[in-house]
Amino acid sequence: INDRVTELTYVCERMIEILQKENDALDKQDATVLSETFDEKDKLSRLYERHCRALGREKNGLAEVDEEVRVKLKELGNEMDALVAKNARILKQNIELNRRVLYRFADVAKKMTPHSGIYPKDANIGVKAEATAPISLNETL
Repeated sequence: INDRVTELTYVCERMIEILQKENDALDKQDATVLSETFDEKDKLSRLYERHCRALGREKNGLAEVDEEVRVKLKELGNEMDALVAKNARILKQNIELNRRVLYRFADVAKKMTPHSGIYPKDANIGVKAEATAPISLNETL
């Protein structure tokens, strides 16, 4: 069990480093850092989950581990939780900002796109309607 706890401690420490790096990159809007850390973060999170499940299945759990190691592991877990929460908050803010920008572009595109909805009195449509001359076609000839 001590080997598992030692490895779990390493995983937590490494995840903390990655999360701090990601949060800094999110603040600076540096997507290259995020793509660099993605694979390692994915592997570490799976390893973390496996170790936590295995420790949960142990008869005595962490009772056999030294008190000092348990305290350190708990502190690392709390620090990691705080960084994950910050990471999620920054990501949500960025997603919301991108959504708003996208809707603004969509609104502008709708306003600039000519359509055959309702014709004004001068029969011109589109952005440059004022600059175009009305055309009339006599089909009776």
